[in-house]
Amino acid sequence: MEAVITAITAQKKNTSRFNIFINDQYAFSLGRDLAQTLIPGDTLSETAIEALKKADEKDAAFQRALYYLNFRPRSRQEIERYLTEKKFSLEAVALTLARLESSGYINDGEFARLWVADRCRLKPKGAYVLKGELREKGIDEAFIHAALMDFDETRSAWDALASRLSRMKSAGKNEIDRREFNQKILGFLSRRGFAWDVCRTVCDQAWEKLGKDDAAD
Repeated sequence: MEAVITAITAQKKNTSRFNIFINDQYAFSLGRDLAQTLIPGDTLSETAIEALKKADEKDAAFQRALYYLNFRPRSRQEIERYLTEKKFSLEAVALTLARLESSGYINDGEFARLWVADRCRLKPKGAYVLKGELREKGIDEAFIHAALMDFDETRSAWDALASRLSRMKSAGKNEIDRREFNQKILGFLSRRGFAWDVCRTVCDQAWEKLGKDDAAD
């Protein structure tokens, strides 16, 4: 029996997708652009039907990736994992990644640079932690190195410590002894992934700074 399109109807819950009926039976659905290339009465071969389904999956994967990118920049690996979890075929995933890269939607080098910049601005961390976070995102070592080339770990440690020192100053330095101060500051900076020598130096300078500030008051 010939495969004849007998109806094309918009889905109720997603009006951008259309149900294709062949010989009065639901056969598959397509996105708007592909559906508009068909009209009732068209005859489709099995090869043509498979080609339409593949083309639709590629378009769907690309649109899904764009939606995922709406929330924040993503690494190539993040998008690959996301699309794989959504059960897209390996071919659709590969083609989507290539299309996103060629269009400038994903760039792991730029992603790494922005990740470090955002961390420094919002929640400063040490190079050790930043490297680990970027590796988890699948970023190549060369991009990680480039992103951290101008990273000032001491400055970042001070930025991370600023609000905590302000609270300590408000509470009064005399209420905390040097040993307790060291435990709190060194522990805090270490958990943020700063190198031990940076932690030690900043901790010592922070104690002196509190002393000078108290003296100035």
